Amino acid sequence: MQRIKISRELAHLIEAAVSPSGHQPFEIEDKTFDPQKFSSLASWHQIRPLAFEYVQEKEITLPENELSALREFTLGQAVTNMAFLGICVRIYNRLIDSEVKAFPMKGALWAWMLYDKPVLREFGDIDYFIRKEDVSKSLDILLDEGFAADSYRHYLLEQKTVASEYLDTDYQLPLTPLQEHTLQSLEIQWNSTYPRYCYNFTWDELAGNLISFSMLGKPVLVPGLEMQLIMMVIHHGGVEQWDKLKYMADFVRLLDKFGDSLDWALIEKVTRAKGFNRLLLESLGVAGYLTGRNYLTHAGAAAHYPSEVFLKDLLAHWENERPSLKTKTWRIFQYNIKYRDKWSDKLSIVAAHIGYLTHWRLLWYKMVWYRTRPSNEADRDRAVNAVSGR
Repeated sequence: MQRIKISRELAHLIEAAVSPSGHQPFEIEDKTFDPQKFSSLASWHQIRPLAFEYVQEKEITLPENELSALREFTLGQAVTNMAFLGICVRIYNRLIDSEVKAFPMKGALWAWMLYDKPVLREFGDIDYFIRKEDVSKSLDILLDEGFAADSYRHYLLEQKTVASEYLDTDYQLPLTPLQEHTLQSLEIQWNSTYPRYCYNFTWDELAGNLISFSMLGKPVLVPGLEMQLIMMVIHHGGVEQWDKLKYMADFVRLLDKFGDSLDWALIEKVTRAKGFNRLLLESLGVAGYLTGRNYLTHAGAAAHYPSEVFLKDLLAHWENERPSLKTKTWRIFQYNIKYRDKWSDKLSIVAAHIGYLTHWRLLWYKMVWYRTRPSNEADRDRAVNAVSGR
């Protein structure tokens, strides 16, 4: 593959995110370093603490206002991470004590599982995976903790004729605090992503081999490391399309820390069965390309990954950011049609999207909501949520 040219700012941020130890696979543009672009990209990629540490270590000169902004955010993130960890563990224990099948996932967990300095992992919410049968019970508990669904999802869950259809066709429910709170967003999931993208896992598939992990000196039970990697490839790759360096920073750290001890035969078996082994290999290829470390050997794959189009598309998003969309459904659909393994996997995605349209009752209630929603639909309907218990 011909060496790809990238900006000096992105080159610095890639090194800050994945620590390639001097490995430089790219040609660097012959332009003066732009501190403002560096800071802007660091914010977009959600790696400001990593960028600040990198600037300090490499003694990169930034204007005082840019450096001060990075420093202040990093210090604030450190305090936030510690506060969120305490909240995460406390609510997890409350759910478990109430016999809700649950485990913490994504940012709050990976910051402590993968990073030598957890404060360097930028995140802003707490995520739990909940067994679908326990979602209703978990919402009652979380309401008691001061978190509730927004008016739209509350409305759907209150419609007894469509609540089960909502759970069958969706995968997550974001909650926000009823009053002022350090944590502004808490999310529960009962599937890995929308079922119509065909990355479906049951609770037993994900949680069949739970391991104990210490958070704040207290044990939490989470899926084994193989499933952590699989969930990461689904979310960071299949849904978010590796659009931010934060995602690749997570992936590289998991591979560096645990890659040699993972059951790669199991990972291959699961990803092939679910139809995203190619996405796994493309992702391993990108991680290796950036760091100079051959992660593809773990999967027993040839070194022809990543494909040129996969890498170039990813770098274009990293360099130029990506437009924010109200809904990413079509973007995710196109990506998965392009990168899933077999035609049968792709046809399953098409069929699942067509099948979604057969949920006419659910779609009717959604249409009614969007036609009659209040003008300030972004605001929470706190009173309704509080009274209803949802």
